[in-house]
Amino acid sequence: MKPRVLAFTLLASLSSLAAGTAQADKLDDIKQAGVVRIAVFDSNPPFGYIDPQSKKLVGYDVDIADAIGKALGVKVELRATNPANRIPLLASKKVDLIAANFTITDERAKAVNFSVPYFATGQKFIARKGVLKTPDDIKTLRIGADKGTVQEITLREHYPTAKVISYDDTPLPLLLCATATCRRLPRMTPSWWACSAT
Repeated sequence: MKPRVLAFTLLASLSSLAAGTAQADKLDDIKQAGVVRIAVFDSNPPFGYIDPQSKKLVGYDVDIADAIGKALGVKVELRATNPANRIPLLASKKVDLIAANFTITDERAKAVNFSVPYFATGQKFIARKGVLKTPDDIKTLRIGADKGTVQEITLREHYPTAKVISYDDTPLPLLLCATATCRRLPRMTPSWWACSAT
């Protein structure tokens, strides 16, 4: 059985899981333990990040994780992850679910099961003012991207002559873009809104 990512499907089908199936066994294990371990981002606003005042994990995905725990009647144990570590965490059984802004792709679907999508967005680039004069400029720039993301994959496929620099997490490429170490940075639209507001 492939692990389940983002448990909207799990939430919607608790009563319909057949006894004896692998999914039902996993669900029973979670209920018996009284805790569901869910991986979320800790530095990718607005999906998952540490609130500077409360020092607690907050965000859209954290809200979903809390709703899952409430529906199951168990405690939620949040585990921080970065984009590249999501599937390895699940495969190693260090978490039960992933709720960390996870785009569905054919390749990923070979390794994990996805729930019904709960969020849809596009991609944009962030660049210092004046860096981009024409679309062709992208082909020759240094472009930072979070490792293991759809943005990194898209860059490598569509801009093979650009120098793609992969980072483990979101804050560093944003900082490097601001200081001109990287010239452009692909972001999902809501993350761009959140970062531009801070």
